[in-house]
Amino acid sequence: MIIGISGGHGSGKTSFALSYAAGFGREGLYLSTLHTSLPDGMPDASRCRWQHLPAGEELPGLLHRINEESNPFRSERRVVVVDSATAYLEGVHAQLWKKRPDVEHAEYDAIYIEEIAAARKRLEDALLAFQGKLFLITNDPPAYTPFTDPKERSYIIEHAALNREIARRSHQWFRLEAGMPREVSAMRFRG
Repeated sequence: MIIGISGGHGSGKTSFALSYAAGFGREGLYLSTLHTSLPDGMPDASRCRWQHLPAGEELPGLLHRINEESNPFRSERRVVVVDSATAYLEGVHAQLWKKRPDVEHAEYDAIYIEEIAAARKRLEDALLAFQGKLFLITNDPPAYTPFTDPKERSYIIEHAALNREIARRSHQWFRLEAGMPREVSAMRFRG
């Protein structure tokens, strides 16, 4: 089961995700990337005991490992909150930006586009293969113009593709604005 939570920066996605997830299990894993700060406070431990695992750019591998090592009886009581798909892709972007090879600009654009697409696919595969209750936090991707750098445009396109595919396959999808959640999955076109 995947429940997605999207919205703008600072909209309250993390607090909502942790609080909502606590109602689905007794044990919680909070997976954060290196680019995500820890929330000010975790929900009441009497409902759900939380453990924080920093994931960084190893998020897809960590999800696969949790999946493989899970006791089927315990996994029913466990929830996993991923914070966030956006920060994971931003981390991959930063790594690719740092290791800019000494090649022509257009050639590096092609390398970057291929690698950011592969990183998105690794995360998407790990999320969709996960067995259990998974809460995915993600930001809304920014808009781009015809003047946007090809690498940035590729990042935005991959981010949007990830959100679209996970939203399509999720059990529920929430959008937060100013701390107020609205379930948008209930508005899906059914035809």
